[in-house]
Parts: sequence; structure tokens; C-alpha cells
Amino acid sequence: MLIEVLLSGSTELEEVPDYVLGELLARNRVKGFRRSSGWVVVGRDPIRQAKTEYYPGPERRRRRKGSCMTCPDMVGGKCVNSSCPEYLCNAKVFT
Repeated sequence: MLIEVLLSGSTELEEVPDYVLGELLARNRVKGFRRSSGWVVVGRDPIRQAKTEYYPGPERRRRRKGSCMTCPDMVGGKCVNSSCPEYLCNAKVFT
């Protein structure tokens, strides 16, 4: 998808592919760009930050409880293996 962009040091709009916009933003080459909701002015309006490769803090996401549909311990949508770490007190996982 092409995005309208006003580059730093320019007065004319350019269209750039969406995957290029992030690189231009990282290099501080963009004054503004058009979103579906309107124009974004860099430095004034909120924009996404580049994702970091590594998070040094503790893991806070919950581990998925339940098994896949092909698990041999799933009977009628319930885990029947009480020694399985995914066991949920025989709670129904799939309906």
C-alpha cells in the first residue's frame, strides 16, 4: 500500500510503500504522513515506536492452558491426564 508522506526538507508530497515509512521515521526523514483518520504530524501526534528485539524484564504473558485438538489426553473436549502440566482440573477446554 502506498502512503502519502511529506519528507523533511521538502514541500511536495510523495507516495512511499508502507514498509518504507517505518525506516523513514526511524531516520527522522518525515514531517508528516496521511492516515485513514487524517494527517499525522511527527513530533505532535502519537505514532508507533519501533519494536525492540529483546525485553529484559520478567515474562508476564500467561502460558496457554489447554491442549490442541489432536492431544491423545483430550476426551470429549476435556483433559483426562492429571499429570499433564496443561491439566485444568478436568475443565472443558474446547466446546
